[in-house]
This record gives sequence, structure tokens and C-alpha cells, in this order.
Amino acid sequence: MKKIKIYISCHTDCYVPRHPFLFPIQVGAALSEKKLPNMLYDNTGDNISAKNRMYCELTAQYWVWKNDTDADYYGFWHYRRYMNFSDAELPHNPFEDVELEWLDDDSLKFLNLDENVMRQKITQYDVIATTPVVLKKLNKNLKSNRHQYELTPYQYKEDLDVMLDIIKEKYPEYYDIANYYLDKSPLGYYCNMFVMKRDLFQKYSEWLFSILSEHEKRRDYTNYDVTGYRVSGYLGERLFAIWYLHLQKTGTYKTCDLQRTLFKNVEKQEETKPAFDRNNVAVALAANNYFVPYLGVTLASVAKNSSAQNNYDILVLSADISETSKAQLQKVIAGRGNFSLRFINPKKKIDGFLPYLHGHFGHIETYYRLILPDILPQYQKVLYLDSDMVVCVDVAQLFAENVDGVLLAACHDADTAGLYNGWQKERKPYSDSVLGLKYPYQYFQAGTILFNLDEFRKTFRTKDLLDFASKEKWLLQDQDVLNKLCEGRVKYVDMAWNVMVDYNGVRMKEIIALAPQWLNRMYTEARKNPKIIHYAGSQKPWLYPEMDFGADFWEVARETPFYESLLFRTMHRSAVDEFLFGDAINRKTETSAAKRAFKYLNHNGVKKTVKKIIKTLIGKKDIRGGGKI
Repeated sequence: MKKIKIYISCHTDCYVPRHPFLFPIQVGAALSEKKLPNMLYDNTGDNISAKNRMYCELTAQYWVWKNDTDADYYGFWHYRRYMNFSDAELPHNPFEDVELEWLDDDSLKFLNLDENVMRQKITQYDVIATTPVVLKKLNKNLKSNRHQYELTPYQYKEDLDVMLDIIKEKYPEYYDIANYYLDKSPLGYYCNMFVMKRDLFQKYSEWLFSILSEHEKRRDYTNYDVTGYRVSGYLGERLFAIWYLHLQKTGTYKTCDLQRTLFKNVEKQEETKPAFDRNNVAVALAANNYFVPYLGVTLASVAKNSSAQNNYDILVLSADISETSKAQLQKVIAGRGNFSLRFINPKKKIDGFLPYLHGHFGHIETYYRLILPDILPQYQKVLYLDSDMVVCVDVAQLFAENVDGVLLAACHDADTAGLYNGWQKERKPYSDSVLGLKYPYQYFQAGTILFNLDEFRKTFRTKDLLDFASKEKWLLQDQDVLNKLCEGRVKYVDMAWNVMVDYNGVRMKEIIALAPQWLNRMYTEARKNPKIIHYAGSQKPWLYPEMDFGADFWEVARETPFYESLLFRTMHRSAVDEFLFGDAINRKTETSAAKRAFKYLNHNGVKKTVKKIIKTLIGKKDIRGGGKI
């Protein structure tokens, strides 16, 4: 049996599937502050790891060349680029990448990365490269590979000229093919990816690094910018193409090209386990990157009212929170040994349903709570909180509620009851006919939910939940979905755990005033001593500090790393801001102009979008009250 080793160059802690042929290696390990787990490292033995900023993934190739001699075939792929071993030619972008959403077991099957299939294919050939780029498809104005190199802002003509001089001096037999590739070939080989026999790998590496080493001596890269400093890696791509074409010209070796893939998501899909062995209070929140400062205030309020007797397992669901924002959020709980803060990307679970999930507010993050039972299989229950809240007491008190035999615990929604009783004309027929609730006054507000995950898993599959969520254009998105599916299996807790603010002075006086008197009294009583303040509605304290319970928000906000950002946003508030970032608008007095504004937000052109919104809104009635915009 021929031994095959394909090294996966990694610079981040990404997912690399367990496969007998795949060996993850951390490139530039000599420059990194930490070693990535369960990998090889390119800074042991004979290495050029410290030159990774110049050589890119070639530092892994150098390390293998100098330190590994026991394989019959060697290959080099990237952490987000593999080869396609299926017989089918898959759809691809102009760069010849087959774009796949996730690197996972399903993708491996799709690409036919079966051990036997790969072995059979690899041992047929001396060298396997990736499908070359057709230059004219990449850019119709490209004349040649030389032209492409010289046009690129951070690549310098002089480096290419010196590379050719070195080839002419040291390896003159390659000079003609080098000029052919650079000036006449319609194809371009990129990414430094291949699989080849050991003897050819040794010869190629000797040839490649002798040229690049000599190039270092003749050129001064000191003042190159960060991207231009990757010069050795860029030249390496051209040198592989030259060597490969020369090899093919001899007619002695068998070669083939396989499609190259590009995985958009390479995050580890590890099962999330409870952070603490005892007294683990699991709290889940969801937000996008823009909403992080507000989530930070919610998190700070949880921490402020926490108890040393409990451990707090904070799980943030997000598909786009940046590393910078994550670091800022970690500062909120810094020094608290009984706090753990982790981030879970739920995108994979919900991606296939995105075209079908409809809603009034337009934020996909609200649907993340539907998949909590699936993404937290080792948790019995979890407390979900919206990210526009301020917590006033220890959430462990609510987490301790017994939810045996029910699907969830939540608070009655006096606001929706008022809508149902006539404040919003369409709500009653919708609730009765579309949503089909038997007990409309038992409707709960979904900002605070204690989920019995075990019971959910027994009752629903995630696909069932998302299928149902995709079925209709629900007015209140997943809140309607949960109320319909969980009706009759809800435990109601003190409304103080979810006190919705008096939105724009309308909620108490006009909406909740129409709710049944017992719900009205519950809400009025809860306001006296709220346990959780919920800034539900588009009137937010970061836009209106003087609003109902606004002072409570800012009291916590001052103690967070986001205080200055919040102040900046407050000072630059506008009607456009509210349409861009508000999570709701007044549903009774919503104008057609507002509807059109939301419609425009679905387009990608930001500048064009904002211009259209402004044009739409000028002179229209301000839905917040107080004249025209």
C-alpha cells in the first residue's frame, strides 16, 4: 500500500476532518503566540517558519521536504481549499474554485474524498495539480500571466524579472517554458496546491527553494507593504506552473488536474458541552456584530447581579461577530472565574431555510432560539434572553424554575393581548385564523424563555420547527411559531422577568389598556420591581436616553467597554438610523413610506439604499410622533 500524506496548511484553529491522508500543519508557528491544538508545526527541525510572512504556505512545504521522508506521495492543500475527487465537473467561479458553504462530512462525501477513491486516483499519476484559471475569464483585459502579475498593485515587475534571471542562470533548460508561461499561456496555475510522487517532490522542492533563496539575496523586501511582502509565495505559484509545464513537456510523466474547492466556513463544529460541572447556569443570547454593544450591556447586567454560588455559562449565537467584538465582550466578564463566554455559529443549521423564513422585523438572529435544542444536545435546559435587556436580579433564580413536563417557561404578553383586543385590527383575525390559537390571552413574550431542551428534543425535530417557521409570513416571527407549537405546554412565570418598557408612551396608555384587566394588573405590578427590563420596540435607550427605564440601561452601559460607542451612536441618531437598525416600528401607524424603506434595505448597495430611504422619508409623517421628517 502506497503511503499518502496531504498536508493542510493552517494559520487558525479551524476544522480539519479526520482522514488517513490529511495532516494539519500550523504554518508560521515560529511567529505565533500560541500553538494550535492537534497539529504539526513548521518550526521544528530544519525550517523557515520565521519567513512565513514572505513564503506563506510554502513554509509547510519546506518543513516536509526537510523533515519527512516516509511517504510515497506528498500533497499540499489549504485549510479552506481541497481537491475534488468526484467524477463530475462541479459549478465554479471565474477563479475555478468550487464554492461550498461548509467544510464538513457532507462536503467530503460530495467531493468523494473517500480513502479508496483518492488512493486509486493519486497512484495513477505522478503529479496532480488543480484546474488552471482561464485568464480571459478571470479578467477579459488580461493579456498574459506576466501582465496579471504586473497589474497587481502589491506585486512588482522587478521581482518577476529577477526570478527569470535566476532561472536563466541556474536552470537554463526551464527558461523558454518560463517565458512561454508568462507571455503566451492562456492559463494560470495558482494556490501552490498539488499531490506528487516522493522523488518528484524532492526534486521540485530543491529546484523551487534554490530559486527563492537566491531571489531573497538579490532583492530587498524591507519596505514592501504587508501584502507585497508575501513575494516568495506569489513567485512560488508561478514557479510551480513553470516546473509543471516543463514536466509535462518531457512526455515522461502522467499528470492530471482536479478542481479546487473553496469552503466559506471552516469553523470547528464541535459539540458544545456545559462549561461547568456543577451549578451550571446556561444563558443563551443572539446578536449580529452591529448589535454587540447592546448585547454587552445585557451581559454586564447579568454579571453585575450574579452570585458567587453559581457558575454562569454564557452562549452567544451569532454568524458574524468579529474577533475584535468577541474580545470586547470577554472584557465584560474579565476576572470572573465563575463565568464562561463562548460563541456558537448557528448558520449551518439554519442556512437551508433562510430563503423561506419570513417576518415582520427582518432579523434572522431571532430564529436562532428555535435551534437551541439541536445545538446544545448535552444541555437539559437553557435560559434564552433577548439582547436588548437589562437584568436587575440574579438570573439563576429563574434558571432554577422546575420545567418538568412543559416545553418552556415564559411570561404572559399583555402587549399582544392589547393588540388582539383591537389596537391592531389585523391581529385578532390573524391570531384566530392564521395562527389558530385556542387561548389567545395565554400568548407569551419570547424575550425571556427558559427552554426545557430535553422535552423539546422529544417533541420536535429542528427540521420540524424550521419547516413550520417557513410555512407562513408570521407577524411576530418565531415568537408566533413558539406560541403556536407550545400552546398548552407552557409554564407562566412572574411578568417581572420580562417587563416591556412603555414604548413611546403608547404601550401602557393605549395598548395594554385594552388587555384583559388581569393582564393589565400583572403588567402594572411587574413594573414596580422589574427583574428584567426589556426594551422591546424601536424606541431604544441608546437612541432615546430619556425614555421609560432609559436610565437603567445607561447606568449599566457606563461600566462596559462599549460606552463610548453607545454615546457616539446616540449623538448621531436619525430617522434613517431607526429604519436601518431598529428591530420594530409602530405597527398601527406604519406608513407606506416606511414599508418602502424596509424594502430598499434588501438591496446590497448601501449608498444607493440610504439615498432612496432619505428620498422616501422626507416630508412624510414621522411615525414616532411629532410632525414630519
